[in-house]
Amino acid sequence: MDESVIISNVFHHVAWGTTIAVYFWLVGASAGSFVVSSFGWVFGIKRYKPLALSASVTAIILLLLVPILLIWDLGKPLRFIYLILPSYWHATGPMSWGTVLIMTYPIAMIVYSYFVIKNNELWAKIIGILSIVLALSTHWYTGVVMELNPGRFLNHTALAPLLFLTGAFISGIGLLVLILWVRNMIVSAARRIEWSLIYEMAQYMMYGLVFDAFLLFLEFMQSIYGSQNEVMGHEEVLLGVFRFPYLWMEIVFGLIVPFVILVSPLKRTRFGVIVASILVAVGVYGMRIWWVMGGQYLQTFY
Repeated sequence: MDESVIISNVFHHVAWGTTIAVYFWLVGASAGSFVVSSFGWVFGIKRYKPLALSASVTAIILLLLVPILLIWDLGKPLRFIYLILPSYWHATGPMSWGTVLIMTYPIAMIVYSYFVIKNNELWAKIIGILSIVLALSTHWYTGVVMELNPGRFLNHTALAPLLFLTGAFISGIGLLVLILWVRNMIVSAARRIEWSLIYEMAQYMMYGLVFDAFLLFLEFMQSIYGSQNEVMGHEEVLLGVFRFPYLWMEIVFGLIVPFVILVSPLKRTRFGVIVASILVAVGVYGMRIWWVMGGQYLQTFY
């Protein structure tokens, strides 16, 4: 048999799998949590200062898990060194910049947290601004990495960084609400975060859902009225193989249901806020699944 026929019929392994999807989710939730942490010390909204340290520590823990996943996913873990060596590092490579960001962002957050503990407003604000830039850039680069794949029709869109950053914001708030809820059950009454503040955070999450829905609508229009490949990607991948993470996890349970909760009287109840936060965090993970693995599907199996 002709060798070219054999090669073209081979089912290649998926290059990026669940590990990378989890990595994208962790980076996004970390960035979203840290943005909330900065409300009090960087933007001067004093009522947010009590939760700044909890949000910052959450962001640090989430991000420290990232290198473990990335190095594990390499198969040959020591290869990560190549992205650090000056002779291999290249300024035009998004992953090269991603390596720098993933290394510097947690250091900046740790320094910021130190100044928050010391109640040093000046340096907390200065380092906080730097940390925000690094936080947004770290998740922005993940969107860029996915965007710059012309062979993956679902990923090749300039909206990718915006979709990733929006998902980071809402998932970060959702996860932080859950952590603060658990924290309030553990600490003394004097150290608890007021629920009025958590309700306010849930409303920010609702605004993020609206913007996320708008971006998804733009992508939907592109896939319906786009090229033959884009139409096939929507039908065969998003509404086919990856129907559950795309339609049910992200859109129905991760977007529509929490939005309904957060615009109804349930938004003033702890139960409603907690359920909406869980659904949003899970929904954003669903988006990461189809974005990472679904984007490779046509390229790998067609």
